[in-house]
Amino acid sequence: MRQRLLREIPLLSEAGGEDHGETAGSGEPLRLAVLGDSAAAGVGAPNHQVALAGQTADTLAVLTGRALSWRVTARSGATARTIRRDLVPRLTDPHTQWRPDIVLLVVGVNDAMRLRPPAAFRRDVALLVATIRSHLGTPVPVLLAGLPPVSRFPLLPTPLRQLLGIYARRLDHQLHRLARPEKDVFHLPVGSLPIYRPDFFAEDKFHPGPAGYRAWGRILGMHAATVLEYSEMT
Repeated sequence: MRQRLLREIPLLSEAGGEDHGETAGSGEPLRLAVLGDSAAAGVGAPNHQVALAGQTADTLAVLTGRALSWRVTARSGATARTIRRDLVPRLTDPHTQWRPDIVLLVVGVNDAMRLRPPAAFRRDVALLVATIRSHLGTPVPVLLAGLPPVSRFPLLPTPLRQLLGIYARRLDHQLHRLARPEKDVFHLPVGSLPIYRPDFFAEDKFHPGPAGYRAWGRILGMHAATVLEYSEMT
């Protein structure tokens, strides 16, 4: 049933337009990379400005007063293993010399859908974080976006919805456990997303639409601002 569901999820396009942008603010722009799966790729939104990257950057800029330069490196269907293999090398741009000061990693839903064992998922993400830092050559802060409440995704039928929701929470707990002892690795819990709103989801009833990304981006931006403030104090 799970395999059939994966095949039947409507294929929406990733966000169109530019995969990078800037927000106004003071000082040298803070460079934010959004790395990950279909949510990072903005599936369900017309462009990245109104998808997760743009919404997170806007909130972070408002709360910190900093100018931001953001870029998206993401692919629909990506797992922790495929992100490490295929996407990490694209975090930097040799033509413009752009490289991130902070990385927001959005991963886990596809691993949950594929029933990746929790301990293996944690190892996958730990290796992914290490690969990010090796590629960048510096221990930049890595923010692990908490998994959304899969048990509330309208596309998923009962009881699969509840079972996958429980599984996703187990993987999210692994992100929390990974971040706790690591320096400059932070787990950003998803909090109280207004997932009950009729406009939260895109037409596939699986990915957020612009309203959903706005709510999620605000939560991530608030967490990221707190992380930056903490990092500057230590």
